[in-house]
Amino acid sequence: MHKRIAILLSAALLAFAAYLAGTRAATVAHAQPPAAYAKTPTSAEVPKSYGKLVTAIADSIGTGLVFESADGTIRFVSVTGMKEGELARYDGAPTHGGIPKSYGHLVSAVVNNGATGLIFEDANGVIRFVTLTGVVESELSRP
Repeated sequence: MHKRIAILLSAALLAFAAYLAGTRAATVAHAQPPAAYAKTPTSAEVPKSYGKLVTAIADSIGTGLVFESADGTIRFVSVTGMKEGELARYDGAPTHGGIPKSYGHLVSAVVNNGATGLIFEDANGVIRFVTLTGVVESELSRP
């Protein structure tokens, strides 16, 4: 008899605690209207000669944009419009700090542990993961 009373009292206490936990009001956060933002958007210009925007990357210094021009030159530009770096492309003899045009078109760029990697795809469907120094990390072929 004492066991049944203890079980009933425990169940009632548990039900009451569940009721109290479930009736608390949820906290809702509302966004401020755009006029309340303290910072105004930055406006800058990027020359069309930089080529097509390929991707945007985020690294330790902020967000960067990666462009590829018609001649294959890859340019890294900050969101303020300042050119951060440039990689030339070559056909024949290797150039210092360049990447072969045979790797194909730049598809994307990634930042991993502070190092930027470039992803290329050529006409045969070979995908290459390349460091900024031009070293091929790996290749994937597409049958």
